[in-house]
Amino acid sequence: MVKKKEKTNEGFLHKIGKFLVAAWGYIVVGRDYFWKAVRFTLATGIFLFIAINIVISLISPLWQESNEVDPTGKVVVFSPQGVVVDQPPTPAPAQWWQDLDGVIPSQNGTIYYPYQDMLEYFEDFKNDERVDAMIFDPSGLGVSIVYALPIAKKMKEAVDAGKEIVVRSDFLTDGTYLLASTATEISVPTYSGISINGFGGARQYLKNFFEKFLITPRIFAAGDFKTGPEPYTSDRMSDEAKANLAFYDPLWNKWKNFVFENREIDLQWLADESYKQIIDGSVNPLEASLVWGVVDVIEESDAFDDRMKEKFGTAEDDDEALNAVYYRSYLASLEEDMPSKSKNEIKVVTVEGTIMGGPVVYGQAGSDGIVKMLKEAHEDEDTKAIVLRVNSPGGSVVDSDYMRWEIEKAQEKGIPVVVSMGTLAASGGYWISSLADKIYAEPDTITGSIGVYGTLFSFEKIFDWMGINYDGYSTTKWGAFDLTAMDWPEEFENLMRAGIYSTYDKFTSQVSNDRGIPIEKVREIAKGRVYSGEMALEIDLVDELGTLDDAIKYVAESAELEDYKVEHVIPPAPAADYMFQFDFIKNLFDAKENNHFTAEDIYKNIKIYCFECEIVD
Repeated sequence: MVKKKEKTNEGFLHKIGKFLVAAWGYIVVGRDYFWKAVRFTLATGIFLFIAINIVISLISPLWQESNEVDPTGKVVVFSPQGVVVDQPPTPAPAQWWQDLDGVIPSQNGTIYYPYQDMLEYFEDFKNDERVDAMIFDPSGLGVSIVYALPIAKKMKEAVDAGKEIVVRSDFLTDGTYLLASTATEISVPTYSGISINGFGGARQYLKNFFEKFLITPRIFAAGDFKTGPEPYTSDRMSDEAKANLAFYDPLWNKWKNFVFENREIDLQWLADESYKQIIDGSVNPLEASLVWGVVDVIEESDAFDDRMKEKFGTAEDDDEALNAVYYRSYLASLEEDMPSKSKNEIKVVTVEGTIMGGPVVYGQAGSDGIVKMLKEAHEDEDTKAIVLRVNSPGGSVVDSDYMRWEIEKAQEKGIPVVVSMGTLAASGGYWISSLADKIYAEPDTITGSIGVYGTLFSFEKIFDWMGINYDGYSTTKWGAFDLTAMDWPEEFENLMRAGIYSTYDKFTSQVSNDRGIPIEKVREIAKGRVYSGEMALEIDLVDELGTLDDAIKYVAESAELEDYKVEHVIPPAPAADYMFQFDFIKNLFDAKENNHFTAEDIYKNIKIYCFECEIVD
C-alpha cells in the first residue's frame, strides 16, 4: 500500500511539471512574437512618418503660400508710433495687472525704433529696386533734435536717388517737419497743425514760491556755468544760463539751412514773422501753410486715399485697398546679412537715460543693469573690445562711479574700450566716457557740462509757523540734528559745500588724467559749460567726429582683428514688480522719529546732471 501511494504522488508531480513547462514555452513564444510585432510596428511607423514628411516637404510648395510679402511694385507705408532710441530696454515679465487694460499703464506699450535701424531702413529703401515710393507719416515719431537731422539726410538721399516720398500728416512739429521737408510732397488735412518753435523753452523759477510757502532750498553748485539748479534759487534765467545754451545755435542753423535747401522756406521767418500775415488778414489761417509753401496739398483723408490709389494702384485682391506694403512686412522682406561665425566679439554696451540706481528701463540708465552688462562684456573670453554707446545727461555721481569702476576692470584686462557718443554724453555721461581709449562724438552730440551740484530742502520755517520746535539730546554733535526740520548751522552748510567741491575737483582731475589735458585748461573749459560735438573736438574733450560704426571699425583695427562679429549686450530685465511698487507704504513704516545725519546724506544728493540738455531729448 505504501509503494502505490508513492507512485501516485510521483505521477501527479510529473504532470504538473510538464504542464508548467508547456505553459512557459507558450509564454516565451508569445513574448517573442509580441516584441517582434512591437518592433515591426515602431519601425513601420517611423518609416511612414519620415516618408510622409519627405513627400509633404517636396510637394507642399505647390499649394502653400509664403508668409513673406513681395513688395515689388507696391508703395511702402510707414506710420511710426513710438520713440527713437539707441537700444530698447528689456521689458519686465508680464504680470497680472497688465491684463487690466487702460487701468494701469504699462511700459511695455511703448514702441521703440533703434536709431541705427532707422538709418539702415531708409538706406535699404533707397537701394531697393523693388519699390519706388513711400507714404510716410512722421507725426507719431519721437526723435531727439540730434538724431532727427541724420535720419532726414538719409531720407533726402533716397529722394535724390529717384525715390518718391509722400508725407501725409495731421500735425507736424520742428523735428517731424524737418523729416517731412525731404519729401517730394507734403499733404495735410484742412484742420492740421504745424508748429515751429525752434530750440529752447520756458522753465519754472521757484524762488518766490519757496519764499511764500516757507521752504528753504539748500542748493550748492560747483562750476560758474552749472546753472541747472538755479530755478530753485532765482526768479529768472541768469545771463550765464543763457550763455550756456549757445550750443543750440549751430544745430538750429543746420536745420534752417537743410529745410531751405529742400523747400526754400526760412524757418526763422516762419517761426518769428509769419503769424503777422494772419493778424493783418492777408492770409487765411486754414490756407496759410499752403500759401507759405510749407505744404503742397491740403485735402481730406478720403481725397488723399483716392489720389494715392490712382497714383500707386490698388491691391490685386481688393479694388478698394491701396497697393501697399506696410512697415513690418517690408522690413521682413529685406535681406539680412549672414551672421559672422567669428569667435572675436566686439561688445556694444549702451548707456541710455538718466544715470541712477536700479535696473535699465526707458529713460533710466540704472547702474545695477549697466554694471551687469559691462561685467557680461569683459568676463566673456571671446570679447576682444568694448564700444560704450553713451546717450545720457548724467545723474547720480555714485551710480556713475559704479559704471566707471566696471569700465576700469575691462581695461585692466587689456580690453580696449572706445566711447561712441549719441545725442547726449554730458556731465555724468562724460564722467563715464573720459577714461576711454578713444572718444567718438557725432557732430551735434551735446557733451561737457563738467560740473557738480547738490539739492536739499529744509522746512524749519514751516514748523516755526505751525509752532513746532525741534530739540533733543545726543552724545554726538549731529545726533540730534534733523536736516529737514531745523535751521542749518554754518559749519553744516560748509560740510555740504565741501562735499560738492571735492567731487568737482575729482571730476576735473579725472578729465585731466584721462584725456592728458593740463588741469588748468580743464578748469577753464569745465565750469559746467555745455558743448556740441564739434566744439568738444576743438578743446580735446573728444578725439574724433564719427558714428557708432566708425567707433566699431576703429576698435576692430586697433585690436588687429581680421574677422569679428558685433554683439549688442542686452539689458537685463527689471524685476517683475519694479514698476508696481508701493514705496510710499514702505516709507511710512521705515520713517524714524529722528533723521540722523550720515555721509550718505551728502553723496546721495550730489548730482552730475545736465539740466540744460533736457530739451535735446
